Amino acid sequence: MKKKWFTLLELIIVMIILSMLFVLLLRTYNWIATMVFRVQQEKEVSQEILQISQIMQNFSDRNTIDYEKYFALSSMWLVDTQWITDTLYLTWQDGAISFFSSGTLCNASVDDYAFSAGTSSCSFYMINSDGNTIELINPKKIAISGIVFKIIPFASEERYLATDSLCAEGNYLHCLNEPGFWMIFKAYSSNYGQQRATHVSVPFQQFF
Repeated sequence: MKKKWFTLLELIIVMIILSMLFVLLLRTYNWIATMVFRVQQEKEVSQEILQISQIMQNFSDRNTIDYEKYFALSSMWLVDTQWITDTLYLTWQDGAISFFSSGTLCNASVDDYAFSAGTSSCSFYMINSDGNTIELINPKKIAISGIVFKIIPFASEERYLATDSLCAEGNYLHCLNEPGFWMIFKAYSSNYGQQRATHVSVPFQQFF
């Protein structure tokens, strides 16, 4: 005589198999959702970085480094810091302007662990020729470490150099014929430190 129903053991086996399949599907869904969110975060961070790059490129195209400002603050400022500064002073078509990063315990040298602990809350600002302070990033979309600028000396400003030989003819590794600077920082997704699975950090380094 044939069975007309499942035995208890068969039902238990079926339930175990279905439970395992459900767990696998749930884990796969969570992994896909996490990856999609991470891609969105990378896109937002990349867009904000591109915007910062375009802003700095526009201003560097119309202006030059304000060496007189550095010299007025300290005759040996750039020499003493090996041409590294946390504030960039430009001048020319847009007048006297400056760029700097600031925030609660803002630090340019912190690592990812320190940042996730909340010790590097920075933003990026510009002070225009009218003295108005303008924030240049959207803190809801991106967080950054402190920004540093590496100014490159050039031949027509030898008075600011530690030695005149630094801009000697042919010494192009240390000196350019036109002013320029490196901009260096690290960008993070706005939720960095809270959702580790979706962490996004992108180093930025560009010469203008």
